[in-house]
Amino acid sequence: MRYPEFWQRKAIRSFFLLPFALLVCWIARRRRARAGRRRGVFCVDRPVFVIGNLTVGGTGKTPILIALARLLTERGYRVGVISRGYGVQIGVEPRDVTEAQGAADVGDEPWLIHERTGLPVMVHPDRVRAAQQLRARYPEVELILSDDGLQHHRLGRAIQMAVIDGDRRFGNGFCLPAGPLREPLSALSDMDFVVVNGETFEPGQWSVRFVLTSVQDLYDGQEYPLADFLNAHQGDTLQALAGIGHPERFFEALQSHGARIKRFPLDDHQPTPPGLLSYLRRSGMPVVMTDKDAVKWRQNKPAWHNQPGQVFAVSGSMLLGEGLIEAIMSRLEAVRITPGAVREKKI
Repeated sequence: MRYPEFWQRKAIRSFFLLPFALLVCWIARRRRARAGRRRGVFCVDRPVFVIGNLTVGGTGKTPILIALARLLTERGYRVGVISRGYGVQIGVEPRDVTEAQGAADVGDEPWLIHERTGLPVMVHPDRVRAAQQLRARYPEVELILSDDGLQHHRLGRAIQMAVIDGDRRFGNGFCLPAGPLREPLSALSDMDFVVVNGETFEPGQWSVRFVLTSVQDLYDGQEYPLADFLNAHQGDTLQALAGIGHPERFFEALQSHGARIKRFPLDDHQPTPPGLLSYLRRSGMPVVMTDKDAVKWRQNKPAWHNQPGQVFAVSGSMLLGEGLIEAIMSRLEAVRITPGAVREKKI
């Protein structure tokens, strides 16, 4: 889904849509209040840590989840992940990423999470079912990370983290469809952690930053430091693809490293259009893309991609900061000794 420009300002179109937005806000507020009273909330017998957002569009929640999963694994936690599997027909039973043939079976993000962490990932639109199946299939898991799902209130959670895009923040402050909010900003008061992906943040919020570090040739898997790759292509105009929630963040990150690029923003979760593939073949210039786009590219590599040096994935990592890490570890220690903890509503 493309992020409309008018969501960043109080445009005339926003005011025409405001009655629908007020209805969305009212429904979302009721659902969160109902979950706070613990009615209709189903829990698994392990703490659940939800990493999500209040807005539509990319905020960086999946890279944060990947960074957290790696950190927690290093510190001795046995972690599993649940995800919705956006854009994929999962069926009645949850789908285990380890049994999938590729991203087309489970979705881009679940496949990328498993690829980057090696952890079990269970996929289903009903996160309660996904969590139950994860626990049944992997009884050793003692902590469940949920990729998105702040608004999926049927799943009880011990910890909630809302991720904010430091550039777009909350747009015009309206709920869908007049603005980008999935629920009112009052939901922030119910979060354990409010994390801003960017440099600017307010008191009580934590700042994180995504940094590009390396490049992988998608033909032979050869990896290079980003600086070496850019030095080797100083005279080239890189054809930059980004089919993520906020493609401009990727483009600007490349340019901040001195890359000369031509931008091709794509719809999130969608395959590369055939017309663009034809253009890329004719251009003869190197193609660079995000890790998430590389997942889809490997599944549907065009015939002309038949040698090294043509198409590359740019990788990076989310820097969480020591203060945030220690705060998360303190909260986890509090819930680890209480399996099945249901989050207490803050007063």
